[in-house]
Amino acid sequence: MSAVSADSCNRHIRGREVNLYGRTHEQWVIRQRLHRIRHGRSNLILLQGPKGYGKTALVNRISDTARQVGFEVIGGPAAQHKRLLLTASLMAATTGFEPFSGTAEESSAAHGPDLLDEVLGAGRPAPHGAAARPVLVALDEVAWDDPDVLAALRALPAARSARRVLWLLSGTGGPAAHAPHRRPDTIEVTLGPLHRRDALRMAADRLGGTPDASVERLITACGGHPGLLTAALAALTDEGGYRVCGGVASLAAATPPQRVVATLLTADPRLSARTRDLLQAVAARQLPPRMSELTHLPDGRAVSVLGAVREAVEAGVLVLDGDRLRFRHPLLYEAAALLRHEPPAGDAEGGVLSPTEEAITRLVAAGLTNRQIASRVNLSPHTVNFHLRKIFQKLGVCSRVELVGTRLHLLGPEFDADLTPPTHESRPAHAG
Repeated sequence: MSAVSADSCNRHIRGREVNLYGRTHEQWVIRQRLHRIRHGRSNLILLQGPKGYGKTALVNRISDTARQVGFEVIGGPAAQHKRLLLTASLMAATTGFEPFSGTAEESSAAHGPDLLDEVLGAGRPAPHGAAARPVLVALDEVAWDDPDVLAALRALPAARSARRVLWLLSGTGGPAAHAPHRRPDTIEVTLGPLHRRDALRMAADRLGGTPDASVERLITACGGHPGLLTAALAALTDEGGYRVCGGVASLAAATPPQRVVATLLTADPRLSARTRDLLQAVAARQLPPRMSELTHLPDGRAVSVLGAVREAVEAGVLVLDGDRLRFRHPLLYEAAALLRHEPPAGDAEGGVLSPTEEAITRLVAAGLTNRQIASRVNLSPHTVNFHLRKIFQKLGVCSRVELVGTRLHLLGPEFDADLTPPTHESRPAHAG
């Protein structure tokens, strides 16, 4: 099999230019499987990793390589190939889930119709010489918890076919640890953060010069996330926030432009709006919050806050320093502080809450019922319910949990200090 360099120049794939940085080891592992399938063994590859880590770019690169060495490539989002996954599962079930290890000629005569000819070939002529060509089935955007995908994982690559097939399934995260997909002919490839040298090379290519210490600080704040680094470098270019002198790229000012800094959070695909609100709340506190404080919040609020904390920690934005939550990098703290001073999107559309609505929202975030809120703000429960409907409409939320998620800035110490715990009482259905 002809080799393709992992560090080759930009490729035009699916109508756009893609430059894949790093991932040398991952490409080598998958190319070894391409070589193996050409010699008669079927395989299943599970490619997984966080959002924005370049899974689609890697699938495209592998597909391009497979075409060059004589494979027929069938690919696209997994949702477009449900019929293939289901049919493969059913065909594997009829063969007793025996691992495929023979040649195409040995299996095709004894195990019924050709899966790819019958399912994928329906409605289109077979490529010239297709009977002898191996096939790469490269499915992207796989939802690992989809029941149809789980059924396919139980079967692949045991599904019999008259042709040699390499299955490549790619998706965010990965299959559950208990999913029954682990077989000798199945491998899992997990994408991690970019190595520092690859992140620096990406920046050098985008900026046209070797990054100096000031630019490298911005690169470090991205934590090796390819998509986030791409967005930060694009914002730096758009803002004219750097200069190149003597082949060295440096910031045009002492600090990156504010829009570039804010990108570190706004462009991170791993962070939900709820988590960005939490980060703003953490940045607003004089001291980093303690985990012990968060675990003692009322149940409804604790679930929302702790879920956001976990997301921020998994994304590498926050780290646990003993019992306290701190930002991993100073620029991430600056980004959260900048977001605090941006007007909420709803404000431009009349979404500003009145003083009464803001007070009710604070009490909802504290876990109080409608009756308890009514006694605090000196209104009837019916009036509180009326105000809540208006709040939901203004903020575009449908439940108290969503409301808390959009108002995590209420975690600030000035709110916690003067709030007494609610009393326990019976709670009618309409109390929310």
